[in-house]
Amino acid sequence: MRISDVLSLSLSILRERRIRAILTILGIMIGPAALVSIVGATRGYTSIISEQLTSLGQNTIVLFPAKGLEVSQTDIDKLRRIPGVAYITPFYQSMGEVRKPDGEEVRVQTYAIDLTVLMKAIGGLEVEEGIVPASRAYTSCLIGSELSISSRSNTKLYKVGSPITLRLPIIEGESVKIKIASLRISGILKPYGTMMIVNPDRSIFLPLDSGPSVLGQKKYTGIFLVAGSPDRVEYIVSKIRELYGDYFEVISIKQIAKTVDNIMKILDVLLFSTSSISFAVAITGIMATMFTSVMERTREIGVMKAVGFKNFQILILILSESLIMGLIGGTAGVATGILGSYILTRRALMIMEGLSIVANPIIAPELVATAVFMSIAVGIAGGFLPAFRASRLSPVEALRYE
Repeated sequence: MRISDVLSLSLSILRERRIRAILTILGIMIGPAALVSIVGATRGYTSIISEQLTSLGQNTIVLFPAKGLEVSQTDIDKLRRIPGVAYITPFYQSMGEVRKPDGEEVRVQTYAIDLTVLMKAIGGLEVEEGIVPASRAYTSCLIGSELSISSRSNTKLYKVGSPITLRLPIIEGESVKIKIASLRISGILKPYGTMMIVNPDRSIFLPLDSGPSVLGQKKYTGIFLVAGSPDRVEYIVSKIRELYGDYFEVISIKQIAKTVDNIMKILDVLLFSTSSISFAVAITGIMATMFTSVMERTREIGVMKAVGFKNFQILILILSESLIMGLIGGTAGVATGILGSYILTRRALMIMEGLSIVANPIIAPELVATAVFMSIAVGIAGGFLPAFRASRLSPVEALRYE
């Protein structure tokens, strides 16, 4: 019995019972479609988050004072003396509002920081137009690429040297006043993309000394610290905690990246396991279809055995039908899953106001192979028992079956 004969006979039987076969294939499709779409989309987001954390720098540490601690120059000098610290700068941060020339109002994060350290801490951050303002140029600033362009017409609104007006909330006692700060654009940053902690495309960066005079901040918001190499990060973090205990909230980009990677691996396994449940459901669907098919073809099987077909040949014939349905369902399910993964990632994943992630799904060859393989396995598992039962039928009983 040739393979081509087996395939030809199986396909002809499926065509005769096409409605039942189509419904069974649709049931099989759910498994690979869910697996590829969910896992592919999740891996896409995982990759983007990992890239953004890496771009910020595996050797970057951010400190925020806690328990009422006020950061002083003494603290800066003490932290600078920790072995392995390459760069350190305090920073001021405030949320403000900019009204663009086209009338659009945008909420922006405004930082006063040592801009030289900032450019070293955030890998790939570059000035597209203009220059980095000097440390004493209090009212000069760098603006993100998104702020310089109209979101409505996609036209350039600002150029180097243009003025930009920033509205800032200033807390005085129990009241909040709005301060109007007029700044001059010294440089416009290249498009960077959304990243964790800092979003350069929607931020304004000022020299460090602008904090008190422009932002109206009397206390440092935090400290940016850059280690000489990623290998020194854990040591530096341990020394900071040894010196300050819980008085600093320590955010290590390297540790965050490691934690996120571990969480995503666990999530990947959970999503894979959850998606696999639909494969178990598909097994029962195939089994029901094949048992019904065997019952309808009992006399036909009896005739085949009477003319010389052996048990093994009958087993292969029946099993090939479920195998073909599994293969078709797996292939169609993968195609549907790829489409679904792009639909899932079409909208940006909003993490917080002004911070969202846009990703493309990652459809790895091993994911596609796994989905197809599991679909074929479902076809074999669901069809084996009906095929085995058909192969064990007695020719006499089969021919007498009504």
